[in-house]
This record gives sequence, C-alpha cells and structure tokens, in this order.
Amino acid sequence: MKQKKRIWWTFNLWEADAFQQYLEEMALQGWFLENVGGSVMKFYRAQPEKRRYAALLVPGSSSLTGADSWKAEQFRKECQKAGWDFQCSGTYWQIFYSTDESVKLNGDMTEERQFLIQKALSWNGSAKISYPVLVVLSLWSLYSNLQNPGKMFADPVALMLNPLLLGICISWTVTYARLFRWNCGNTMAIKEGRPFPRMNLQRKVSFKKRIILLDEILILAVLALAFSSSMRALAGTMLSSILIVVISLFVRNLLRNNGNGNARDDWMSYAVGVGVLCMILIPLCNAAATHFLGADEPDTGRKHTVFASYQANDVQMSSSGKSVGVTVYTSPISWIIAKTSKCYPKDMTKWWDQMELELPAELGELPEGTEVSWCRYMVRKDGSEPVSEENFYQDEPTLDEVILKDRNRLVVLDYGGGMNLTDMKEAVDVFYQGQTE
Repeated sequence: MKQKKRIWWTFNLWEADAFQQYLEEMALQGWFLENVGGSVMKFYRAQPEKRRYAALLVPGSSSLTGADSWKAEQFRKECQKAGWDFQCSGTYWQIFYSTDESVKLNGDMTEERQFLIQKALSWNGSAKISYPVLVVLSLWSLYSNLQNPGKMFADPVALMLNPLLLGICISWTVTYARLFRWNCGNTMAIKEGRPFPRMNLQRKVSFKKRIILLDEILILAVLALAFSSSMRALAGTMLSSILIVVISLFVRNLLRNNGNGNARDDWMSYAVGVGVLCMILIPLCNAAATHFLGADEPDTGRKHTVFASYQANDVQMSSSGKSVGVTVYTSPISWIIAKTSKCYPKDMTKWWDQMELELPAELGELPEGTEVSWCRYMVRKDGSEPVSEENFYQDEPTLDEVILKDRNRLVVLDYGGGMNLTDMKEAVDVFYQGQTE
C-alpha cells in the first residue's frame, strides 16, 4: 500500500480556514502532512485520527525568512506552550494539531491576529495597486496586438506569448476579486463582533483542480506554439524558464541562510541577485541552444504559422521602373484579413497630407471578391495650407499606397514617388492571378 503521496497544489495564505478543514479530513483518512511548499503538499500514511489543525503564519515573516527562522522558533514555543503539537512547516506555514477539543488559540494564534498577518502578506498596499495596474497593462497589450491580427497570428513568438498573457491576466483578476471579497468579509466580521465566515472546502478544492487543468492546457498550448516555431525556440523557452526558477530558488535559499533579517534589505538583495544572474546566465543559455541546435534562419521579414503569414520590407521594381514596397498578409481565417485591412491606409496625417482617391475609370471592372483602394501622401510644408483635393491629383506625390484585398489575402503596395495607371493595372492583374512576387 502506498505510504506517501504528493498533492500538486496547495492553499493560499488567506485560505487558512480551508487548509485546516482539508488537513482534518485527510487525517480522518489516515493521511498526515509531512511538508508543504509553494505548490505541493506531501503526506504520509498512518493510523486515522480525529484532529484539530491550526495552519498559522509567523508574525513578521516573509518567503525570504524561511520556515526555521528565529521568529519561527519562538512562535513554535509559544504554540506548544498553549497545548498545540507541532506537525510541520513550510515556506510560510507553521502547522499545529491537537486531539484535545478544549485547547484554545491565544496570542498570535487567534483568528483575528492571524487575519491581520495574512492581510499584511496578501492584501498590502503593493498588492492593491500592482494587481489592477498589471491587469490593465496586460489588457492594453492584448488590445494593441489584436489591432493588427495579421501580424500577431503570423508571429510564432507573439502567438505563444499572448495566450500566456491572457491566462495570467484572468488569473490576476480572479485572485484580486477573491482577495477583495475575503478582506471585506473578515473586516466586517471584526467590526460587528461576529465569527469569521467559514470557507466552503469542497468549492475551494474543486476550483483549484479546475485552475490546475486550465494551467496545464495553457502550458501545453504555449509549448506547442513554441515547437511549431522552431526546435531552437522551444529549447530556448524551456531552458530560460527553468533557469529563472532555479535562480530564484537559489537566491532565496542564499538569503535565508545569510540574510540580515531586515525584510526591506533582503527583498532588495533578492531582486538584484535574481536580476543580475538572469542577465548573465540567460544569454549564455540561448547561446548554448544556438550552438547545439543551430542558428535561426536569416530574418527575411517573413513570418508564418498555421493561422496566418506575413511578409514586409520586400522592395521590388514595377514594370515602369519604380520601386515598390510590398507587404503581404495571407490567412485561411477571413476575420484576420478583414480586421488587419482596417490598419490601412496608414494614418500619416501627423506629418503628411493624405487623401483616399477614387480609382481611375480606365481600371475597368474589378474581379469578383476583390477590393482595391488608393491613398496618396504629400509632404506637408511648414506653415503651408493643407493640400487641396485638386492638387492631390495634379502635384507630384511623395507616396502612393494601393491596398488589394480578398477573403484570404491582403497586399499593400507603397509606390515611392507615386504610380501611374499601368502600375495599378499590373498590381490588380498580379493580385487576381494569386501571384505576390
């Protein structure tokens, strides 16, 4: 029979009530906590027993002080003196139990005092500000990327990072809402002099399991997208992620053993240590991946995934001898093309005068499903009046931009010095034939 097992999730600092209920249920099944970390709990099997548990936090503790600091030792003595037996400890937690129903919580063990300690660690000023700021910045980044989905869905790195960013954003939002509700409920209980509201253990456990499942799906999706980019991208992503975790744990353990005990100084040392080591080791890690797996293909301006492809900065010559900047988007998803086409013509009104012109009648009837637009740009002279519509047709243009679109393709042609009817007919004919050279 299995004598030990690991549970690959744990409870947040403000979920002590649910943690205690969970440990009591596990004790009735014959499983007793041996160790608790940031994301895993280790249990050992013994004779089932009815116990009362107290999952407590040491006053003034942090993740850098460790489970066996001087403050933690003093707190254990205080709890044992009150009649509680020590079970185990973790990064933050000190776990005690008792089989005597008459043993009470006192001093720093009381629910009200523990709530204040939990609040100082989980719902402090930095958490109140940083969560909303990070969520807003994440949403703004996602919104900005979605303005040009042709680029985003064609870039393997962006396609990899945006789902991850969305998952993190949702996680932060849910956590902030739950923390806010927890803080309000317990604060009101203190003011009204009533017991703290009990947490629903089954709901908590069910929620955590769903979150783990979603995290696993998100991680697999990110890895799949990294792999679809290149083997080097996958190796670089994995090695860099592992290296960051290892560096963080190494610096944390170093400060636990050698820190001066001042929370502010220890956190500053932690941030500097992790930052410096990451700046040194991650580039070395990527260099090693390049050496063993080969360098990336030369940057030709073309990006491609199963969702879309994008190529820019391709300069060609028209039949009339004019240079043409070619930008091409393709996608099997028509929404990507339709949304991307709204980014054109480019808005250059801050520096240039621009106007969308009517297509010449000599162009004839366009092929079915094809849309063509023509925009002209003129350099704006300081202090001069905006160029009139008549002059847009008569004066020599700085740039003509022709946009050709159907359901699955978007081609943007930039003609330096303007274009003529022959150039436009050639562009439409080539687009209709499906040729993008």
